[in-house]
Amino acid sequence: MMTGFCDTHIHTRNSHDGKLSIANIADIAVKKGISYICTTDHCDFDLKYGGCHAPYRKYLNLDAYYEEWRSVKSALEASGIDTLTMCFGIEAGFCDSPAAKEAYRIAIDKYPFDAVINSVHCVGGKEAYFKSAFLFKSKERMYGEYLDTVLRSLDAPYPYEIVAHIGYITHGAPYRDKALRYEDFPDKIDDILKGIIDRDKTLEINCHHEMNPPKDILQRYYDLGGRRISYGGDSHKGELCAHYAEAAELLSEIGFTHFSVFKAHKEELMPIII
Repeated sequence: MMTGFCDTHIHTRNSHDGKLSIANIADIAVKKGISYICTTDHCDFDLKYGGCHAPYRKYLNLDAYYEEWRSVKSALEASGIDTLTMCFGIEAGFCDSPAAKEAYRIAIDKYPFDAVINSVHCVGGKEAYFKSAFLFKSKERMYGEYLDTVLRSLDAPYPYEIVAHIGYITHGAPYRDKALRYEDFPDKIDDILKGIIDRDKTLEINCHHEMNPPKDILQRYYDLGGRRISYGGDSHKGELCAHYAEAAELLSEIGFTHFSVFKAHKEELMPIII
């Protein structure tokens, strides 16, 4: 069993919204005393092949991303530093398009990923980070469509380990009350949480903006028997494990004892550090 701090959701300059090189990320992790990181740059086949729409984005060059990661990994090993386990992953933005699903299947088969994050960014064909996706839609309708998409994503026909940031829909929401609450969508959320458990997937606690999912949904996941949880700092500027202490305290209060991390798609456990 591994010990120490971990972060399984990290973006680098290979993502459209990342700022730092992989070497910068590794250096920050070593200096912070982090034991496990997994870079998970955006692979937006939902936008590239799926007909979803968002303002212009630089698409991930998987070959360049892998070569940069492999070079930094080799340099880390040659340096003799053995305190950091450095893993390779992507964040796969789900959509219903068969072309996007096939593109993910081919990419995941081609590259030696340690972990794949399954995330939903697009609702109704539009990136939900932007307010244009919410035009003429009530909160109940928009959040319901988002949760329905998350549920469908659980049956993505390609390998993945982690279900990311349930609650992402709140970031761009224009409503006065943005919160996603379990009590407002109990049946839909239960279907998602039970689906994660039944498929032996891992629910992510994401700390990039406000904590997602919120405490009530995390508590419900635990009550239903969910124990697989990953920590995702979702950093874009190297802010690794920025809210680890807050997340660890909350999860421990609920009853969680370990974070799940992945090597070659295989789960390993790391004790949650308070």
